[in-house]
Amino acid sequence: MKRIKFTELGFKKNFDSLIVIVGIVCLIIGLIAVFGFLNQRFSGLAGFSAVLTTFPQLKTYFYKNYFLWNKRGGTIKINSKGKTIVFNKTESYLIENDKIILFKKNKTHIEFSLKDINKEDIEKVEGILNNFIKV
Repeated sequence: MKRIKFTELGFKKNFDSLIVIVGIVCLIIGLIAVFGFLNQRFSGLAGFSAVLTTFPQLKTYFYKNYFLWNKRGGTIKINSKGKTIVFNKTESYLIENDKIILFKKNKTHIEFSLKDINKEDIEKVEGILNNFIKV
């Protein structure tokens, strides 16, 4: 059974936001050092900041199945199909026959196959969608 990596986005919920902020601070210090206002040994911080700020975005490429969300919407990637959803533009959802179907208010739908996904993770996806999609 495959697992889904769950990440709730937001500064208080996620360590990645702190990493990006530290990266931005390192960028500022490094750029000031490059232009000669500080000691030159701090100029390496500009390159290090690039690693810090891109790490959280690259992390999702290492997972085959993940669900990133906040109070407005999220990104779901299950079994090589990834889509971004907005909760207030989603009318309802249905989980049956190893599928999850998200019905949008513009009468379209998004369908994900839940084949070989762990049952606990399916329940967690359903709980998250139940919290944010107002039926």
